[in-house]
Amino acid sequence: MSAPAFYAELRALRLERVLDASVELITEEGWDRLSITKVAQRSGVPRQSLHKEVGTKAELGRAVVDREVERFLARVQEGLAAHPDSLEDAIAAAARHALDHGRENAVLAAVLRPGHDHGLLELVAVHPDAVLGNAVQALGSQLGAAAPEAMVDTVVRLVLSHLLQPTVEVDQAVDRIRHVVRGFA
Repeated sequence: MSAPAFYAELRALRLERVLDASVELITEEGWDRLSITKVAQRSGVPRQSLHKEVGTKAELGRAVVDREVERFLARVQEGLAAHPDSLEDAIAAAARHALDHGRENAVLAAVLRPGHDHGLLELVAVHPDAVLGNAVQALGSQLGAAAPEAMVDTVVRLVLSHLLQPTVEVDQAVDRIRHVVRGFA
């Protein structure tokens, strides 16, 4: 293994440790009580290195959100791959995977917990590139020409709506999303 690859792996491992510690603190104490000092203590990464690696608390929050989005998108990919011959079934499976993961996701639960600081929620819900843009781009590239752009955007917005403000069970949400997909056929 070459030295640059070793150091890149080391940086990636350190970042994962920092993000894991951040998630633990966010779920235990909330975003508003998270501090770079606490993350440094929990992760074992020196505070100065942490500042160099992730920057400010807001940038750390963005890194946490980005990693969680990647994890959601991996679940979406699993759903799509399970139904290569049916666009409706693929999207329904992808939506189910995302919604199930969302119901289990500690970070999302912490962000949506009443009385939290709105800083992290803002990253999830207000900045379109953080979640919405990444999800639309990822789903659109996975589905390709088989799915109209308007359908991809609509499906992603529906899934996000059901994640952020669930009013029905996952099965009912997936049925509603299927109905919308059929409307684009």
